[in-house]
Amino acid sequence: MIIREVNENKKQFISLLLLADEQENMIDRYLEKGTMYVLEDGNVKAECVVTDEDNGILEIKNIAVDPKNQGNGYGKALIDFLAEKYAEEYSILQVGTGDSPLTIPFYEKCRFIRSHKIPNFFTDNYNHPIYECGVQLIDMVYLQRCL
Repeated sequence: MIIREVNENKKQFISLLLLADEQENMIDRYLEKGTMYVLEDGNVKAECVVTDEDNGILEIKNIAVDPKNQGNGYGKALIDFLAEKYAEEYSILQVGTGDSPLTIPFYEKCRFIRSHKIPNFFTDNYNHPIYECGVQLIDMVYLQRCL
């Protein structure tokens, strides 16, 4: 398993990016300013994009694992990689996500705790309703992990 930084042609991974953020113009808001990593295990299995949010906070803006490879530890491996790589530079790793029964337990398992939320984020910023596991995503829930 190899994790490598991607500096050029980040949109070649758009199919993975869209798994985590299904509206391309929202991805465009952070893709170029963010640092992208892909995890390869034979081929690309997962990706993530992180941004510097100042005050010692590194934010995961996008993280996705190819659906055929979910549940194999690739997402956790990316988070562990980020925590180790950036521990000297940042004090907090944070992620914003929908209040979904798919994503919240995953982050909690990766040692994140709920921090705060942005009410109506998904309804205000996306041009269509977004559902996960039959639940409409409305608020952005932030979780944080101390580095």
